[in-house]
Amino acid sequence: MKGFEYSCPTKIVCGEGSLAKIADELRDQGIAKPLVMTDQGLVQLHVADHLFNELMAANVPYEVYDNVPPDSSMDVVNEVAALYTDKGCDGFIALGGGSVIDTTKGAAASLSAEGVDFATLQGSEILQGSLPPLVAIPTTAGTGSEVTLVAVVADTEKHVKLSFTSYKLVPHVAILDPVLTQSLPPKLTATTGMDALTHAVEAYTSIQKNPVSDSLARSAITLIADNLFTACADGKNADARTSLALASLMAGASFSNAMVGIVHAIGHSLGGLAHIPHGQAMMLLLPHCVDYNISQGFHKGLYGELLRDLDEACYIASDPDNRDTVFARRLHEMNERFHAEYGVPVKLRDLGVEPEQFEEIAKQARYDGAALYNDSEITIDVAMGILNAAY
Repeated sequence: MKGFEYSCPTKIVCGEGSLAKIADELRDQGIAKPLVMTDQGLVQLHVADHLFNELMAANVPYEVYDNVPPDSSMDVVNEVAALYTDKGCDGFIALGGGSVIDTTKGAAASLSAEGVDFATLQGSEILQGSLPPLVAIPTTAGTGSEVTLVAVVADTEKHVKLSFTSYKLVPHVAILDPVLTQSLPPKLTATTGMDALTHAVEAYTSIQKNPVSDSLARSAITLIADNLFTACADGKNADARTSLALASLMAGASFSNAMVGIVHAIGHSLGGLAHIPHGQAMMLLLPHCVDYNISQGFHKGLYGELLRDLDEACYIASDPDNRDTVFARRLHEMNERFHAEYGVPVKLRDLGVEPEQFEEIAKQARYDGAALYNDSEITIDVAMGILNAAY
């Protein structure tokens, strides 16, 4: 066995009603006046009220920033950092999906850098200062950002997504309460769940995989396979929602150490240039990227191993030499079912992405940070081929 490193320093508080522990967690982190980060959708749906009510009941003073956009941006990061200082806050609570948590990470990192432009800190382990205390409360089960060392923030002027990687970006506490995800509609439940599945699959096939990340990835895949369709059909199912939240976290903890690959490289580019939501991009691209890897003989046998976790009955019934291909087919079938039952787009043409955009998307994907961890070089031709297959 090759040597490896693994780290997940986040304290995890999981279970129905776990949000009630927020005041205790703030006290343990030394936070007296948090800045709550969220978005307008969660405020209008009254999801944020669950948190506000807990804070008010515990007499915790707080400030709120509720204008985080669907794609976190440098403009918002800088605005939040200024608000945090002006209001005298001493910690963050990020309530939301990946964009909210990544924006919070960005603002916290900007503050830790003592006024240095956050955009200049992109890359791996460039951050030097420690972040203010950060409690992450995900309201989707997809990104796993509540335990990852990654923040992806859009530069809206250059139409690119900037990746920041540092163990200093890992939140201090993650609270997983299924009550906060029960209002998530089937389409978003599906795309965020497939986002988490993508994290697990790419972590398991990354050149930086290790036994700990492998174990988390495979457990995440089983939880997603057993619960995603249930949660889509019955959003109030607390057991299914809890399992998906845990799966998302486990997949995040896996890829935060093993890293990702070609799906994310192309997906980040799609998000930056075509403004496709991250989970939607992951869901749409995953089967086609797996098809490509199999056609090139990459990760031979690894996808077949994951078939056992995704669909054990299918694994048992299939020819051992053909299990990689069967795994890819099952991914396509999952997408087709989500499309048929909930109208989830599974083709780029359905999202308004045109072939004329493919070359620019492919060029940007080639230099995405995720490409560094892929099994082979992501050339323009490779990315173009996958985009055409997904069209």
